[in-house]
Amino acid sequence: MLNKNSFISSENQELKVTHLYTVEGYFTFNIKVRSGEFAGASNFCMPKEHIICIVETFSQMLKSLEGSCIVKDYDSDAHVVFEIGKLGHICILGRIGGSHEDQSMKFKYTTDQTVLANILQMFKSLL
Repeated sequence: MLNKNSFISSENQELKVTHLYTVEGYFTFNIKVRSGEFAGASNFCMPKEHIICIVETFSQMLKSLEGSCIVKDYDSDAHVVFEIGKLGHICILGRIGGSHEDQSMKFKYTTDQTVLANILQMFKSLL
C-alpha cells in the first residue's frame, strides 16, 4: 500500500523517502529500502542546489524517456541512481548507508516511470 512517501511498495520491494527537516538551505531525508529479506535506512543531506538539479534532471528524463540522475548524500558515499532503460522502465540502484558505517546495503530494482514522476512531485513540493 503506497502512501505519500512510499514510491515502491510490494511484497519484495520498498522505496520510501521522508523529508525530515531543512536547515539553512540543506534538506535532510530518511531513505528506507527493502529488497527481499534485506532492509536498510539512511539519512541523506543535500543542498537546495542539488534538489533543483534533481528536479530539472527528472523532468527532462520524463520528457525524453532517457537519461539518469544520482541522488547522493553529501555526508557519505550513500547514493540512489535512477536510470531510464528500454520501453520507459526505470532501474533504481544504489547504496544505503555509507562505506564508513558498520552496515550498508546495495540494492537494485526495475519499475515503471510513474515512480519517477511521483518522486519528482515530492522534490518539487519542497522548493
